[in-house]
Amino acid sequence: MSQEQLENSNNLHVERFRILVIGNANAGKTTILEKVCHAWGRQPIYINSDSKLEPSALRGNHEIEHQFQYPTAHGFVFHDSCGFEAGGAVELQKVTNFIENRAKGAQLKDQLHAIWYCLPTSNDRGMTNAEMSLFESGTGNVPIIAIFTKMDALDQEARSQLMWNDDDLSREEIEKKVPGLAEDIFQKKYLKRLAEVKHKPRHVVRLRDMNKEGTNCDELIVKTSQALDGDTLKLFCLSILRIDIESRIKEVINR
Repeated sequence: MSQEQLENSNNLHVERFRILVIGNANAGKTTILEKVCHAWGRQPIYINSDSKLEPSALRGNHEIEHQFQYPTAHGFVFHDSCGFEAGGAVELQKVTNFIENRAKGAQLKDQLHAIWYCLPTSNDRGMTNAEMSLFESGTGNVPIIAIFTKMDALDQEARSQLMWNDDDLSREEIEKKVPGLAEDIFQKKYLKRLAEVKHKPRHVVRLRDMNKEGTNCDELIVKTSQALDGDTLKLFCLSILRIDIESRIKEVINR
């Protein structure tokens, strides 16, 4: 993709880049969206048909058909699913129906372009069969980006294992071993499961320390762009990232 193509991306007529965000409670979805949209502390605008609703009107209501966006990033339109708990066949069917219906959209702006599936690594159980169900049923031509959130929690899990298994290790020795063991845990607990599913995610993104200032989701936008079919959507997605980076640079200069 040439620099000239990227510079001309503002002339694209996509209007909206539509993403379905899936994840259980405490999966880090809100933090990711605020980072992506440069909207820290800003409330999203919910849109139902042609009417804009107050944020409080739909807060906590995971109705997948409701679309929302942030005032700082009008190019993105989001839909929310609360994920798949044990016995969550009803929610899986809702998601499947939503994907199929959006695929029928006559206009590109009304179609679903990507799915961000947020999977926290801060629990002991790893991924359940219910959480894996979407990878088994498939999503048609819509790419899934598997987002593993709270990766810093694996550092603590590795640290605890090292302290429990070897009392003779010094604190310094433990810290040196933490990254390698955390990676081993991630590979065995999460990536091994993904390697066995019928429909694998297009890309895997790891996010850590998202609650800290200075972190961003640039890799998520780049990987999403790489997962897309067609240069138009790729360029539109990257143009949003470029605008966000320019905005951050201006903020630093004006401080």
